[in-house]
Amino acid sequence: MNMITRRETLEIAASAALLAASTQSLSAANRSPNEKVNVAVLGCGRGANLASWFATLPESQLVAVCDPDENRGQGLCARVQELSGKKPRYVSDFRTLLDSDEVDALAVATPDHWHAPATIMGCLAGKDVYVEKPASHNIAEGRLAIEAARKHGRIVQHGTNLRGSPHYHEAAKLLKEGVIGKIMMVKAINNQKRGRMMPQPDSPEPAGVNYELWQGPAPARPFNRNRFHGGWHWLWDYGTGDLGNDGVHQVDIGRLLTGVKAPKAVSCTGAKLGSAGDAQETPDTMVVTWEYDDLLYVYEQRDFTPYRMQGHRLDNDNIVYGEIGYMMIDRDGYRVFFKGEKGPEFHKTWQDTPNHYQNFIECVKNRKAENLLADIEEGHYSSMLCHLGNISYRTGRRLVFDPKSETFPSDPEANKFLSRQYRKGYELPKV
Repeated sequence: MNMITRRETLEIAASAALLAASTQSLSAANRSPNEKVNVAVLGCGRGANLASWFATLPESQLVAVCDPDENRGQGLCARVQELSGKKPRYVSDFRTLLDSDEVDALAVATPDHWHAPATIMGCLAGKDVYVEKPASHNIAEGRLAIEAARKHGRIVQHGTNLRGSPHYHEAAKLLKEGVIGKIMMVKAINNQKRGRMMPQPDSPEPAGVNYELWQGPAPARPFNRNRFHGGWHWLWDYGTGDLGNDGVHQVDIGRLLTGVKAPKAVSCTGAKLGSAGDAQETPDTMVVTWEYDDLLYVYEQRDFTPYRMQGHRLDNDNIVYGEIGYMMIDRDGYRVFFKGEKGPEFHKTWQDTPNHYQNFIECVKNRKAENLLADIEEGHYSSMLCHLGNISYRTGRRLVFDPKSETFPSDPEANKFLSRQYRKGYELPKV
């Protein structure tokens, strides 16, 4: 568990191979070091994939790997050296790099509860930030991350990397032009098979692990394998469930296609159907509805399904319903349907290309935040929808939301979930 998995190693190798074929049209790779953006990656799960990109893109280089687990951190440093010929240094605590001129940007791929704090600290220290999804662990700290980025003039990209696929933007243009008429309803679908997380006893923390730092802002608890690598996704202290983990991609695409931001109300029903009896706290099955003035946005999650749905090319996708037709769209393309006939269609097998990561590096160099594919504010709204769904699930009722104040005007209990109590020594910095 402490070493990089075979799957992560294969992902790094695959990313590097794809990069070699994809960057030929980019600027020349033989650049001097002072023209490259120096990146530090925080976290070695999803961070292993980010490390492969930033270590091999022509205009960036990986100078540090940060992880409270030295075993994983040192392992990723060695893998990066194999890919790029340069070995980044290992650092346990990313905060030791904040005052360093060696680092230009942070790539935050920690557990969710560290996303916004690391982003805010980075902005205050004059670093640009690529932060994985979701942008925050709660709504209040997400808004604070925007304020930090704006006040300090930082470039902050959100890790909803599907926005790097051009066909989503082409589909959004078709919808804006009225290909299916007025949009009445949007559905985001997260449909896959997740493994179970059976209860485990508390145990001593493994050698080489700074568990105190790993817990960070979260409450202090004994070490448990289920709270560590991977399992944290399904525990409220650290993660946001699969809605914030994977569903946020489809939630974000629904927003891209329609332009919606904060809703006026949210409701959710959820259950543990495929994970009943295990240690997972978050639901594996959910139906969330976000209400807008003239549109309903629905999210469906089924983490117990090993099959694809009839008529869908992939497990996860979006459906946009209009007055005269509907569009189905996923990572491979889109299809438009009218009554008795088919409309425009595009299909191409999806790959994780350098687009999203290259876009971040380009904006870091030219300082044009308006050119980001997923600026932190876009990330905040997509993450907000996920947080709202989880809050409705945890309170068990429909909630009226004020988009301006980003609060629940008449529900003190629900408002408690808008932020959290930060552990002493890990409080959010003042912006």
